[in-house]
Amino acid sequence: MSVFSNLDRAIAPKTRFSTHWIVSQRYDLFFFIGSCVFTLAFWGVYRIAHHFNFILQGDSILITYFFFTALFDHPHIFQTFSRTHFDPLEFKQRRNLHTWGLFVLIVIGLIIIGFGREAELIVFASIFGTYHIIRQHYGFLKAYKNINQDRSKIDDWLDFGTFNSGMFACFFYDYTDIGGPVVIYKDLQSYFPDLPPAIAEIAWSIFIVFLILFISRQFIRLICGEAINLPKILLMLAVLSTHYFIFFVTATPFLVAEALETAFHNVQYQGWMMHYQNRRFPAIKHVVLKWFAIALLYGMGVGVIEIFGLMYQNWCMWVFIPFTMIVIYHYLVDGLIWKFSQQPELRQLLFGRKRNERAIASVD
Repeated sequence: MSVFSNLDRAIAPKTRFSTHWIVSQRYDLFFFIGSCVFTLAFWGVYRIAHHFNFILQGDSILITYFFFTALFDHPHIFQTFSRTHFDPLEFKQRRNLHTWGLFVLIVIGLIIIGFGREAELIVFASIFGTYHIIRQHYGFLKAYKNINQDRSKIDDWLDFGTFNSGMFACFFYDYTDIGGPVVIYKDLQSYFPDLPPAIAEIAWSIFIVFLILFISRQFIRLICGEAINLPKILLMLAVLSTHYFIFFVTATPFLVAEALETAFHNVQYQGWMMHYQNRRFPAIKHVVLKWFAIALLYGMGVGVIEIFGLMYQNWCMWVFIPFTMIVIYHYLVDGLIWKFSQQPELRQLLFGRKRNERAIASVD
């Protein structure tokens, strides 16, 4: 019997696809990959929002941005506190950063608005946010590579080059040849260094080269009987196509473009934090629902303040700017609190005991 079993294994076709997921197939496809559809959802909201005359006087920009900032963006910002201030180990390790560091950031924000530079601060936060989004997407890419043991040097090089050249090609396309001030909303405007169009053209050409090499590599893997990393492919397809749609296909106002770009990231991060909360606080009943409910209330409150600040640009901006600095704080600390190579206990907690330690050791 063992002879025939060995023979069956010997002649069995090799697996064409590697399909190991961070949480589960259904969970990952909804939160980490398929959440790109929320970009299309907000595009739809923007297109029909001018018919909502009973909401914000039918202002399609403010309607779209309010739904985004109140229900998606600020709730995801609040979720960070479950990892920083409410995680005893993390808070003890970086107590000064999570207390005095946050306080100093808020003071800096108030000083900036005192000089009348709130528009420049908002544009800076948006650009920093784009970089933050790119880093988060790439973090998930690295996780799928490590979990599926997709670590050959040629694949590492092609994945890095294809992903980053594609993302920055979209970014530079949006921030070159501006020809005037960046209009945040009505009279709230800010000047941005006008980068030459050649930068976007060069970045796009580099991406095309990498994309051809990347696709060719997948065919070579198939021919050689090597498994294709399906979660990685799906993630790259979702991220790159979404950003191409935002920056190359659509032409939307500043606040709407921010909503389109960030909604995917928001849901992705919510899914990650829910996974973290379930693992870190198993003794708390309904911990995910509790955090999500509080985050939603926080988002609604901040969203209302932000909309009033944009509409009237008066004292409401003084109230809102501290929340903008909390967003920047989120960008800063997020690059520190998820460094798994420096926190093996966190890596073990989130990826499970049955995961191959070697396969995830380099995820940062």
